[in-house]
Amino acid sequence: MANQFLLYTIFLVFFISLFPPLIHQLSLSEDVAAVPSFAFSWVDNNDTFVAGAVATIMVKVIGKFDPAKFKHPFNPNISVNDKTGNSSYISGVSSNFGGNFGDWRISFVPIMTGLFNVLITDDHFNVFDSSLHFQVTPGKIYPSASVVSWNNGVSEFVAGTRASVMVLPKDAFGNNISSASEGLNSYNFTLSISTFNGSAATMFNFTNKGWDITGYLEIEFVVATAGNLLLHVEGDNQTLRGCPLMFIVYPGSLDVSKCLLQWEVETKYFQIFSLMEGFIHQHDQYGNLVPGFYEFDVEVIENGTNLIIPVTDMQFKQVGLGIQLFSFSLMEPGDFKLMIYHKEMNNSISTMPFHFTVYIGYCDGMNSIVNGSGLNDSVAGEAARFSVLLKDAYLYPSLIELESLQVQIVNEFDSYHTQASIHPMKMVNGTLCGMDLNCGAQNDVELAFITLADTNLDPRSMKFSAFDVSYIPEKSGIYEIRVFCGNIPLNGGHPFSKAVSPGKVNISLSGPVKFSPKVAKLTKNEITVRLMDSYSNPVLLQQSKLKLEIGSVNRSGFSTWTFVDNKDGTYNGSYMAKDVGTYELCASFEGMRFLPCPFGVNVYTSEYFPRVQNDSVWVWEDDSIAFDALENDYFAGHNITIFEFSKPGHGSTLQYGRLFRYTPFKGFYGRDSFSYTICDVNGNIASGGVDISVLSIPPQFVSVPSQLLATEDVISPQFGGFPGLEIIYSDSTENISITFSAQSGTVFLSPMLMQFWKPSWSIATISNEVGETTELTLTGSLGEINFAIQLVQYFGDENFYGTDAIQVSTMNKNGKNKLDIPILVEPINDPPFINLPPFVILDQGSEEVIIFTRVRDKSAVFVGDPDLLHYPGNKSRFLVMFSVEVSSGFLSTKLPADLVSTTELKLKTSYQWQPLQTFVTISEHFTVKAKGIRFRGTLEDCNSVLEQLVYQGDKHHAILTVTVNDMGNYGCYPDCSEMMSIPHFVEASVSLMRERPLSSLFAH
Repeated sequence: MANQFLLYTIFLVFFISLFPPLIHQLSLSEDVAAVPSFAFSWVDNNDTFVAGAVATIMVKVIGKFDPAKFKHPFNPNISVNDKTGNSSYISGVSSNFGGNFGDWRISFVPIMTGLFNVLITDDHFNVFDSSLHFQVTPGKIYPSASVVSWNNGVSEFVAGTRASVMVLPKDAFGNNISSASEGLNSYNFTLSISTFNGSAATMFNFTNKGWDITGYLEIEFVVATAGNLLLHVEGDNQTLRGCPLMFIVYPGSLDVSKCLLQWEVETKYFQIFSLMEGFIHQHDQYGNLVPGFYEFDVEVIENGTNLIIPVTDMQFKQVGLGIQLFSFSLMEPGDFKLMIYHKEMNNSISTMPFHFTVYIGYCDGMNSIVNGSGLNDSVAGEAARFSVLLKDAYLYPSLIELESLQVQIVNEFDSYHTQASIHPMKMVNGTLCGMDLNCGAQNDVELAFITLADTNLDPRSMKFSAFDVSYIPEKSGIYEIRVFCGNIPLNGGHPFSKAVSPGKVNISLSGPVKFSPKVAKLTKNEITVRLMDSYSNPVLLQQSKLKLEIGSVNRSGFSTWTFVDNKDGTYNGSYMAKDVGTYELCASFEGMRFLPCPFGVNVYTSEYFPRVQNDSVWVWEDDSIAFDALENDYFAGHNITIFEFSKPGHGSTLQYGRLFRYTPFKGFYGRDSFSYTICDVNGNIASGGVDISVLSIPPQFVSVPSQLLATEDVISPQFGGFPGLEIIYSDSTENISITFSAQSGTVFLSPMLMQFWKPSWSIATISNEVGETTELTLTGSLGEINFAIQLVQYFGDENFYGTDAIQVSTMNKNGKNKLDIPILVEPINDPPFINLPPFVILDQGSEEVIIFTRVRDKSAVFVGDPDLLHYPGNKSRFLVMFSVEVSSGFLSTKLPADLVSTTELKLKTSYQWQPLQTFVTISEHFTVKAKGIRFRGTLEDCNSVLEQLVYQGDKHHAILTVTVNDMGNYGCYPDCSEMMSIPHFVEASVSLMRERPLSSLFAH
């Protein structure tokens, strides 16, 4: 039994000595078996998600797993479409690998629609799982992410025709929403049209038509207002992307019934021998001015007789786009009616007939006098009056009926008209007095040149030359006053201007309009008071008369500040309470208190109120980010509500409880922001903002060649550069950089094509030595870079061939993007070389001597070939034809046994190469002796032969000839069928001598 155990032990030791790798492999297998396996599956087997929802992968541990025994924790990477972690496909990647293995999971938020594959990897645990797929459908429509455009690009219309816009609905992540995902549900959008100055324009028959066959939502409406307009489309109070849409509406055809007559002076009384002037506004059915010069007919008909009065000097003149001026002289007094019509269309313009009166009068607009304090600045609510004295061209009084005098008093700000009261005036003892005034005279001398025989006469049937005008302006502001004698403007047609200031403060109409009933102690708080006069005009510059008073007993802990004028009738006062409690406040003006008085203010500690800190976040332009905006905010208790938040201008914001998720719109980069308001359990609110930096991603490659081809020791390509490389970048004007380098070569720009650069281009090219490589860096705009990279050329290192890679990296101010482009450098046949001295001095004391013993440099080779340097296969397959021959004497050397079949000799008596006939092999080598030796072998064989080559001869001088033929071989292993070329043959001669020559020339 002992002998059997000893035999078994000896066998085991012998087995281990023969097969140590196998034993090592068995031990590794035991280690690998200890590593657990992992299985991955979707929660509830749900592999379909709505964009923005949370997708969860359950992780199941198979086998025993003690994390403490492993150097690295289990922390797998998750990749979607070859993008690891957060990307344009998924966001918010997180994991839970706690102590409970049953609750291990990986979560992320899918943000792009489509069908995707998930790759889960962990090198430390040999995890490589690609079994999971998931489908993402679009979320709900997000109006501000949806894109609106004109149907078929048509943006020019004629008033009265239908216009159509198309809405490409998108969710908050920019995914297209279709009827397939949303069914046939239609969405209600609202449209409005404005001019470029902001005024509203008209449209009709607005209709949401729903989905069309191309996957858009169609909206139709009838355009009405002509001009260059802006279309605004909204949904849920959000403006759609692309708005406002500019469009042009041209007027429709002329509609005579819609044409309007506008007067130079709005009156029905015209002075005889004056000129009647009016403007005909040519309108279509929607009231748009129709350009062109249309022929209208004008008739003047006498009332009562219905006789047409002949007009001899009727003139028409185009004075604007779609506006005609007509004029004619009034030669007869009386009552008339004016008819303007279009004979061919058999219709008259609107407001026809126009009734007017031609009176006999000779009022002169320049000589007549308008005077009085009522033309001066005044106070709102105070009566103002002025007088009007009508005179003719000769400064005589000009008499007209009361109704012929017209006064217009208009507020410049809002076109508010103030009604004026006009009364005739009488002359008493040389003084003009109003008809309703008692001037103290007992006998009337004159009433505008007409005696008052009967005091019961109606003034409307009489004529006067002097008038009293009174009015009460109620609104403050700047007024224009115009006075007309019939159709004759006084003061040369220039208006009188006056300013009306607010009246005294009306306490009942004034008072506090804004204050907070709850404030923090030791904090400066504001109260806003509005001052109004009796006509609700804002009263300015009264801050010194305002006062904020406290009615509480404890006044020592209360401070107030003077009021500040806001220049709009409101004033801000400030106060601060030093202690908590309830305070009663009153605001007063010149000692008179406003209502409510008092009003209560509760003062709390600052911890009672929420405080919001503004947030700053950043996100890549193609990514999405979720963040807790309340994380740095303060609020009492745990219950807080995001009361409201605004929409950012260039992205979408969704709320998930306390989290906001922001996604920039496609193509946007830069700064964006939105605000939010929180509310605590006590109803206190606080507002803050989120400042978002959307970073442009480094330039991306949109076109990359799969492989480039080059030739050894040749600039490639010979003409131009490598095609197929193109990058994209968000900002076409920003300077970006792209860097090229190669491990076994140099990258540069074609100098020939660089001369075709545009003069305006400013591409910077820099070459830097980085380690053993040279980097080419180009800096310029996107268009310049894309042109320049078409000029890239490659030149490999000397004698290099095989596989190389051009490393390309694009950079902007935010980061770098890298890419390797493989390049195959095809070899060319380089000639072999022989590195031997021109002569060798042999030892005179021996007949047989090793030729190159004394001269060989230990680091050099006798024979070589540049193609061997990068030969991809086994170097034993790189064969050359090698020969050595001496002019006199013999050569002898040892050759490996595997060269027997290719070895040839040249004997002393022969001039032909002959196959080896006899040989003796010792230690896998054989010895040959002949005048010449030739064989096909490796370069190592050649160098070995030369190193031990022995010369035998009795003469003082002989010539050694060495030849190498590479047989057309240039590193094309393993397939040389298409890679052969003409063989390269090199030869070298070495003078062998027993004595040292005087110079190297004697060696030849």
